[in-house]
Order: sequence, then structure tokens, then C-alpha cells
Amino acid sequence: MRLGRAQLAAFFATAFAATSAHASPEDLFGFGTRSPAMGGTGAAHAEGFEASYDNPALLSLSHERRLSLGFQGATYSLSASGAGEPGHVSYERAKGILVGAVLPMPFGGVLKDRIAFGLGAYTPTDIVVRGRILYPETPQFALLGDRSQSLGIRLGLGADVTHGLRVGVGFAALAELVGEVIVATDASGHVGSNVDAQLTATYAPIVGASYEHDLAHGLLRIGGTFRGQLDARFGVEIDGSKLSTLNIPIFNIAGLAQYDPAEIALEGAWANRDWTLALGATYKHWSSYPGPIEPTILCPPDQPDCGALQPTKIKYSDTLVPRVGVDRKIEMTKSAVAHLRVGYWFEPSPLPSQIPASQAWNSPAQTTTYVPTRFFDASRHVLTLGGGLELGNPMKHSMPPGEEAKSRPERPFNLDVYSQIHVLQPRTVTLERGPNGEGDDPGFGDAKLTGTVLVFGMIAGAAF
Repeated sequence: MRLGRAQLAAFFATAFAATSAHASPEDLFGFGTRSPAMGGTGAAHAEGFEASYDNPALLSLSHERRLSLGFQGATYSLSASGAGEPGHVSYERAKGILVGAVLPMPFGGVLKDRIAFGLGAYTPTDIVVRGRILYPETPQFALLGDRSQSLGIRLGLGADVTHGLRVGVGFAALAELVGEVIVATDASGHVGSNVDAQLTATYAPIVGASYEHDLAHGLLRIGGTFRGQLDARFGVEIDGSKLSTLNIPIFNIAGLAQYDPAEIALEGAWANRDWTLALGATYKHWSSYPGPIEPTILCPPDQPDCGALQPTKIKYSDTLVPRVGVDRKIEMTKSAVAHLRVGYWFEPSPLPSQIPASQAWNSPAQTTTYVPTRFFDASRHVLTLGGGLELGNPMKHSMPPGEEAKSRPERPFNLDVYSQIHVLQPRTVTLERGPNGEGDDPGFGDAKLTGTVLVFGMIAGAAF
């Protein structure tokens, strides 16, 4: 690849931009179709491959091999109004493929039907991972807009220990991008570049446990899950130090392209033949979030105060997310069962109401200045709705007992759908000026935030 000097200057100019922060779609919408339809609950009632994320201990409930395939999508309608604000803040629609599998371990004796392995993966249809670079003064819903566009994998192993106790372990993986761009002048005097980019993975543990007890009118189960912090970095070093006529420092175009805070989910669920009711909460450790931006120019270790611009530090807060979900089972025929599901959760925003200004380089004045940091976010009310259909062999119940046992599973086919509406709670955030009132950008002041997110998904599965 060859670059003219004007193109090279424009390329380096993007080094002063900031990467917007995202997180996995599982943290944003839930995983699979059943859990997202029931208010994002699942730590005490997850089924199939969804348990690899919700609570790997519940994988041990699966006693049949099952493969699942589906899709998930989301559309955004987000708005920021006020002095200097654009009104509508545009984001591309998210769409991706869901793949899941559950494999019980074929052990005998005391281990029979006690251990199962689960896998779930989500991959966007257009990209592997999105790590956009935006200036801090560009309006952006940094914790919402691009969060659903990242390749993610969940693996888990669950075991039925004894007397109602189940335990499970697993891990989550996200794609991240790192690389290097070396710009130099060749023997003929032309400016060229060598680009080396690598797609790697970052991991975090998932640990779960549950305890269940039979009651007179149903089953009561308590479940808990810990998910470790998962951060996927976007980092590209641009080295122009070998240019013969330009004295350009090494630029560090980097930040957190994807980020999930450490989480603890606790939940209780009661179930009988016809109903499943779940109530729980998820604690999210957002206060450890370092922010989406890394410095564009890194100071040498022996000169920590070299004068390079530093990203603005924003104090994010821990959040507690309450959740509730209901599943109504309706037996239509001996070989067909339908499910109706509803749920709700409230997602508080970790972003403070007052956002400090960011420093930027003012080229005409050849000095630094302050600009508003337009990182927007608001608490969300999430309403969920879904349904499912389990289908079996209509001749199964007319078979002789021996033949019926050989025809397991009873209902090998399932189809599940869900939808969500995320309604942003109207919020006003204050974009502060510099420490001494610096900054003449018209965007300083109050910004009013509103919006909605529509989510939909469908999965078909087959057991064998």
C-alpha cells in the first residue's frame, strides 16, 4: 500500500480520536432465546446451551444431545438533544448468527446422566469485531450502540453432584485486534507502509452452582453465577519514525473495543408442570472499568510527564440489575407443547450525570483546548416477550413400551422466538468545561438523552 503525504497526514490525524466502548451482546441482551424472553433470568432455570452463559451448573440437566441454530438482530433509535447536539445519533443495525450445542457425557454407573458439556457462539454476519475510532466530542452512546457486534464464544461443563447440588465451570471468549503499521521511505523516495494485524482472543472464567429442593407443589431452585471481567483490546501502533523527512512519534491507536464488567448473578426459580417463575438480580462491577481510551502518544518510562494528551478519566459506578421472568407451558397435544414467556429488567446506567471535558489539539491555534466529552448513556427499562414450540413424534405414544424407550428424545424438535424493547429512561447529563472554565465549544452544557432499542431473535433445535 502506498500513501501520498496528504493522505498520510490525514491518516495520522485520526490518532487523536477515541475508541468507543462496547461489550458482548450476551451482556446487553442475554444469551439464546429462552433467557432473553424471560427478563434475562436464567441463573436458576437455564436450559440447553444457554446454561453455558447463564449458569454452567445447569448444563447437567441436559440428558440428550441437541444442536441449535438461529439468528439475533437489533435496531437503534437514540437521541441526544441540546445546544450543539445532533438530535438523532445513528447506529447500524446489529445482526448475527447463534449456534449452540449440548453434549451429555456418556458415562455409566454413578456418573450416568450427571455431566454435560455445552457450547454457545454468536457471530455477527458482517464483521468479526467492531472497534470504531471516534473523537471524544463526537456524540456516541458509548456503552450501548456497538455492543452487539462482536464474535463471542461460551463453553461450559456442568455436573450433578448429589442431593440437589449442581456445579459448573466454563469460560467466555471475545475477539480482539492488535497490529502494527510501519511507514517508511523506500529507495526511490516514495512513502510506503507495512501493515501487520492479528486477530486474537481474550478469555474470562464463568463459575456457577445451584441447589434444588422438591416442594409439595413444585420445584424450588436457587442459582448463582460469577462471570469474570472480559475485555477485548483494539490496538494498532503506527511507527513513522523511519521517514527521512518527517519527525513523527509512534502513535498508539488503542482502547477497549469490547468490555464486560465482572458480574455476580443470584436468582431463585419455582417451577411446576405448567409454570416457571424466576426472580433475581445481577451485580456488575463497572467501577473497575478504565474507560475506552488509551493515550495516543505514550510517554517514555523515564518521562511520565512528557506533555502528551491523556484521556479523560470518568468515574463509572457499580450497578445492580433486578430481573423477573415467567414461562407458561401449554400442552397442546401429546406430541406438541407451547410456551409463552414474558419478563422485565431494569438496567441502571454506570455513567455519571456530570462528564468532565476532554483535551484536544487545536491546529489553528497550535495549542491544546477543551472539548465536551460526549459519552452518553441512560438507564433502561427492558420489556421482554417470547414463545416456544416443542414437537415430537405423534406416533410415539402409540408404540409398544420397549419401542417408545428406544425413540428418545420425547420431543426432539424445538423452535423459540423472542423480542425485547429497551426504553431509555429520559436523562439529562451535564458536559462540563475545563477545570478553570476553559472551552468555547457550543456543546458544553446539558444534553437530554432518550431512545429505544428493538431486539429480536429465533432459534431452531434438534435433539438426537
